[in-house]
Amino acid sequence: MKTHSNYRAFIYVTVSGGLIVAALFAYEFFYRYPIWNLRAFRVPSSSMCPSICSGERVFVEMLGQQEYVPKRGEVVAFKYGAESASLIKRVIGIPGDTVAPGPNDTILVNEQPWTPPTVCAKSPSPDGLPRDKSSYARFTQTKVPPGQIFVIGDNLYNSFDSRIPQFEPVTFDKVFGKPVLIYWSPEGTRIGCSIR
Repeated sequence: MKTHSNYRAFIYVTVSGGLIVAALFAYEFFYRYPIWNLRAFRVPSSSMCPSICSGERVFVEMLGQQEYVPKRGEVVAFKYGAESASLIKRVIGIPGDTVAPGPNDTILVNEQPWTPPTVCAKSPSPDGLPRDKSSYARFTQTKVPPGQIFVIGDNLYNSFDSRIPQFEPVTFDKVFGKPVLIYWSPEGTRIGCSIR
């Protein structure tokens, strides 16, 4: 009888502890990202890998009608083209910045090398290596005009972005949200990763 009551007490303590941790996580998550501001999106391409990879699902914090002031380094969701496709890219240039190709396939922002952020966990994509560097390495130096942002995909050589001449300018008014969290991934360790 004593053994059973010890097990029962252990189970109660474990379950209670788990519920407290879950409640604290939920409070922190919903405090930072109110549920009514979030929309779920499935990412169909690998252009943002390793930050966000093909097949992963993310929560996007919708901006609504508030004025958007972009920051360099942010990941944003925006409408693109006549069909208003939803794209996710990283802002590396804001109005007044100069973005140019650098040595050894680097990108310079205001003459400083741009470095990608660290990734939360191992990418589910087995191969994020470039296929064809030529069309990206030769992009022309650009001074970002007022009201626009210069965006790239973190998968530098597999991304249709501002380095490509045919890519339309991304204006502030096209940005509708900011991806904040991976809520599902084939790589389990990435579930719950913040997008930075």
